[in-house]
Amino acid sequence: VGVMVDAKQLNEQSQEIGLSLKQIEKEAHSEAGGAFNLDSPKQLQEILYDNLKLPILGKTPKGQPSTAEAVLQALAEDYELPNLVLKYRSLSKLKSTYTDKLPAQINRTTGRIHTSYHQAITATGRLSSSKPNLQNIPIRTPQGRRIRQAFIAPPGKKLIAADYSQIELRIMAHLSGDKGLRRAFAEDQDIHKATAAEIFGTKQTKVQDTQRRSAKAINFGLIYGMSAFGLARQLNIKR
Repeated sequence: VGVMVDAKQLNEQSQEIGLSLKQIEKEAHSEAGGAFNLDSPKQLQEILYDNLKLPILGKTPKGQPSTAEAVLQALAEDYELPNLVLKYRSLSKLKSTYTDKLPAQINRTTGRIHTSYHQAITATGRLSSSKPNLQNIPIRTPQGRRIRQAFIAPPGKKLIAADYSQIELRIMAHLSGDKGLRRAFAEDQDIHKATAAEIFGTKQTKVQDTQRRSAKAINFGLIYGMSAFGLARQLNIKR
């Protein structure tokens, strides 16, 4: 069947992101004291560690100072340039993967994008899609949410979203017999808030959004076999 997208809206977003990238690039060059290619890990490595003498928090397998995302996130807490590089990478990925690429994947005959869905590919048994992957459209940033707005319905029609309410966790509660989980579902509580309240020692009414997101990562991490290392990396905490 395929899905309709507003190519004009995506093209406009692509132009806006392009302007933002140029502004971030300008600010990064100012912080670095000169021009360099933000897309070049080697040049960034030289700027951060040779020129600016920033602390080396991680190394590559070859023993070179790392410019990986996790390292930059740690450096960004104290230095502006790594923060700008992270913003640049995030916007650059949105532009190259979505706002630039999706309009080009519209079928000229149907006027829609046609993805391929796979029922038996993932180890967890979850549905996946490819060419393009329409199950991974960003939602965490304002720019990412705008990309989702470009998915539209034909004239006179509407898009409807339907989903089981936390079905995996309900099955886990049933199979495990966990009293806390079963009580939370029986009382129609927000299960992620309930978990966050337990973890952070607070009332559900005082649980913050960041705490709920952490609890959600823990809840689903338990179901899908996430390791301690994987959870620590996702929550950006020490193992």
